Amino acid sequence: MGEGRERLLVVPDDRYADAFAEVYEAADRAPEPLRAGVEAIVEIAELNPKGAREGLWRLQTDWKTLKLLEPHVGGGPTQAALRLGAAIHLARAELASPAPQLRRRLPELMEWLGRRELSGAE
Repeated sequence: MGEGRERLLVVPDDRYADAFAEVYEAADRAPEPLRAGVEAIVEIAELNPKGAREGLWRLQTDWKTLKLLEPHVGGGPTQAALRLGAAIHLARAELASPAPQLRRRLPELMEWLGRRELSGAE
């Protein structure tokens, strides 16, 4: 497992930067930036689950980007880091399944990120 993670850090790859730009753009133009960003990640994952999983591995080590996400997640730095880590772990686990369906895990992802999903009845 360590070898795969090392490869992500060593091999220059524009996919991560491109995905980040796409997610940031979706979040920037939305009234709910965090949800829009997560939905953009889900859309990317539907097209390329393996690439999205690799991107999430890389995000977990991208301290600069994680720091930028903290204010959107809320809580103090430690709580935000734990929330982001839990959401990343959940997404990676789903994407590793034989038939990943990250979209159906969206409510759980938002809950881990501190945003309770509202039902139509509320």
